[in-house]
Amino acid sequence: MTGQAGAGEPLGIHPNYRRLVALAEEGYARGRDPSAATPRDVALARLYAHAFRRHVIGAFHATREALGGVAVGAGAAPWVERARECLADLADRSMLAVERDERVLLATFRPYAMGVARVLAALDAAGRDGADAALATIRARFVAQMEAITAGNGLSPTRDTAAPPQGSFRVPALGIGIVPLVYGDDHSWNLAWLDGQRSDVPFHRHREGVEIHLGYSPLNGRTVLGDRAAVVTEGYAMPIPPGTRHGYVNVGPGMHHVPFVFGSLRRGGWGVFLDVESDPADPGLLGDVPPDAPELNGTVFLEREIARTLSGAGAARRTLVPAERTDRGGTGGIELSIERVVAGRPTTVHPERFRAVSVVAGTGRLVVAGEETALGPHDHVGLPAGIPATLEAREGTLVLLDAEIRATATGALRGTSAG
Repeated sequence: MTGQAGAGEPLGIHPNYRRLVALAEEGYARGRDPSAATPRDVALARLYAHAFRRHVIGAFHATREALGGVAVGAGAAPWVERARECLADLADRSMLAVERDERVLLATFRPYAMGVARVLAALDAAGRDGADAALATIRARFVAQMEAITAGNGLSPTRDTAAPPQGSFRVPALGIGIVPLVYGDDHSWNLAWLDGQRSDVPFHRHREGVEIHLGYSPLNGRTVLGDRAAVVTEGYAMPIPPGTRHGYVNVGPGMHHVPFVFGSLRRGGWGVFLDVESDPADPGLLGDVPPDAPELNGTVFLEREIARTLSGAGAARRTLVPAERTDRGGTGGIELSIERVVAGRPTTVHPERFRAVSVVAGTGRLVVAGEETALGPHDHVGLPAGIPATLEAREGTLVLLDAEIRATATGALRGTSAG
């Protein structure tokens, strides 16, 4: 049965997770043979692996950083360093591909499960050297992040309403906090958590990464692309090719956080912190254009599109931002779509590529591999390629945004400069 770990207690696990751990150990002992895994086991192992994967800039990174600032006794110090080494290994593993067949059990899921267990074992050994409040807090926060995965059935929605303690990444070149939400094969959905006084996104560019910035009301600022800026006071989605200056200048006094989708077929979804460089400019020298001007590369009025989708009838899915808007020289392009699911008519999707999904209106549920989870506004989930997923609206209409990354014929012919 599902359990929850307290201070110094074992990690809480779900029966699905426990079964996969046992299968992985049996297969490893049987000559590294994963053939006992069923298609459902493979699907669940992939779901758990992708959930762990987002912690490359979540708990794996943040916990390692937190441990680096803790002063402990001589007996505990080697164990703290051991925990930091295991966390570094886990973060590095998050940059590897998640296998799509039964090999995922041994090549991907098992190393995550073992790594997390080793971190906790090291922290517990350090704690036995003497009670340390800071160390206990770090352990509790790490457990909370991990149990959101291990104590669940394989489906672990994340929310964009807060920056969890010890679960985000501060980009050194920009000084902004990034909250990871969904990490796919080559792209990710994140939240720029702007806790500064101005709530700006400093101007920067990516060499081989493509991006879509999303804005939601209330907001009052200037979104920047290249040498142009647009005043935005309502929701928008701005596609950003590689090599292009972008950012956000907050005009009003209110806090404004920026959800964004990032990806690259060259760098992967984690490249948001590896492939970034500051690109400062005087905001006053940038030419102002309307948000939907050609210079903003097909920026759309997002909340208008959400309202349009809510008012429609029947199930439907349409593209808001085509992949061609951002694909340059083989980087791939992010395609942003919006989908309407109506009550009484479940929709089953068969994604050919990993699909990151964000709920923007309504409530419902998601069913994958025989497991289900409730969905509501601000929830984010990942749908691995090739695994059927059924979406249902609880009542009325469920509206979702989703993002995939793919290569395009035009993108292969275009360079990586702005445009």
